[in-house]
Amino acid sequence: MTSILASRSHSHDAPTPQYRPYRFTYCFNGTEWSVDIPALSLSEAKERVKVLGFARYEGEVSANHGRAERTERRTGAWFRKAMRSA
Repeated sequence: MTSILASRSHSHDAPTPQYRPYRFTYCFNGTEWSVDIPALSLSEAKERVKVLGFARYEGEVSANHGRAERTERRTGAWFRKAMRSA
């Protein structure tokens, strides 16, 4: 099972709504897989599934942290900081 655990909110002032996980199952190469989508309702979860085709790759998920390791971004941030301090 694959779970979506992270979210990024652009508004830090608004209260956090209570999301519930909705499980969707699909077959790939003869194996059944599931993904949990956090949403406020089933209809919202279905809308979120529709836009997954527009998702962007951010890195491989680390078993230690349970989130994507963003090495490309970290390297870029380190380089920018190094250039500013030079």
